[in-house]
Amino acid sequence: MPIRNPRSTEKSRHIPVQAHCFVTGTTLKLESGLEYDLLLMLERDPTAAWFVPQPTRLGVRLPNRRRTIHTPDLLMLDTAGRVTIWNVRSADRQDEKFRIQSDATAAACREVGWDYKVFPGHSRAQKFNLRWLAAYRHDRPWYEAARPELVEMCAEGATTNDVIEADRGSGHLVSAMWHYAWRGHLIIDIDHWIGRTAPIAWAHGASDE
Repeated sequence: MPIRNPRSTEKSRHIPVQAHCFVTGTTLKLESGLEYDLLLMLERDPTAAWFVPQPTRLGVRLPNRRRTIHTPDLLMLDTAGRVTIWNVRSADRQDEKFRIQSDATAAACREVGWDYKVFPGHSRAQKFNLRWLAAYRHDRPWYEAARPELVEMCAEGATTNDVIEADRGSGHLVSAMWHYAWRGHLIIDIDHWIGRTAPIAWAHGASDE
């Protein structure tokens, strides 16, 4: 459970976000839009089992031997029982003070066998592509039926436009394409703007999942 709820004041740099989490089936109260971008990225991980924002207070010792308390941004538990603590900070704001605190947090996590990572944010294209794909997270009855046609099209070399044309306006094939792209079964370059000429491919081994 979170140890605190993020709040916004007139002096706050960030606006809190209430995000529905597909993995937990609950609404998570995040501190910023950057934390939401991290959550969407991690939700695509098939080993993700649970998330907790503002998960704990860590007592960390800084290089000057002074002790301080730090609350990281997100905890991820995976299906193997591993815990990863995440801090979120854009690359341009990772100053010396943050790096010192980050190193101390990493050391505190190692003491209890946890991993520690820093999320600097996505490129603009990746951020909005992930938000688009997230709209197709939930399974729908027609997705499984559309899978063989998508696999066949990808085997012959296809683009998003080929799927749009084959769909003939019904929407079932296009929505299935986005769903399987979210799950990582259908490969599409999310680091760049996705247009009608964007190539798609079926991930090796995903046809049997």
